[in-house]
Amino acid sequence: MPDLQTRRRTSSRAAATPPGKRLWRVLFRILTLSREIALTLVAVLGLLCILALVLGFLYKASFVVFRTGSMEPNYPVGALSLTVQVPAGDLLPGDVVSVKRTEASALVTHRVVSVVLPESPDANPSLTLKGDANSSQDPLPYDVATAQKVLFTVPSLGSWVMAARGPGFIGGATLAVAGLVVWAYWPKRQPRHAGNPNGSGDDSSGGE
Repeated sequence: MPDLQTRRRTSSRAAATPPGKRLWRVLFRILTLSREIALTLVAVLGLLCILALVLGFLYKASFVVFRTGSMEPNYPVGALSLTVQVPAGDLLPGDVVSVKRTEASALVTHRVVSVVLPESPDANPSLTLKGDANSSQDPLPYDVATAQKVLFTVPSLGSWVMAARGPGFIGGATLAVAGLVVWAYWPKRQPRHAGNPNGSGDDSSGGE
């Protein structure tokens, strides 16, 4: 246990610390904690990106953003869905899929009404689709070998994803990550007399 004199010296040093210096210490601790949190978030985002790439390679997974209200209310505008590629012949009525009539046509994400299997092994199954909010089925069936089947959907997340694809967001994110890396590896300021636990400026061992 520290004696009375030691406690008095400690109290006097604490009282002698200028308020500005104490405030700077608090701010420095907050900045250090913020840096650790930011680095953790960047690492988690990087891990999620790697996971998405692996899923896309192994299972041909992809993301679909609903840009129209044809599938509301279950799939509102701005919703983001995870899809995986499946054979068209394995689909069932009620499944929600994304298909293209041709490579150059736009992607359509609607619900399966019926699946007609081909009589010839060289032909593709025929899918009849309909949007939940539409009053009628799509005008023509989709003759496709595969389709992207929707697994789960997160509302509103697609709007953020679309905004993140813009050049302004990408440029700002690049600058932010670069600044964070510089901040993380910036040389830390060492205490003035860190080599001497007694706090004195003379840390020589003496000798002849």
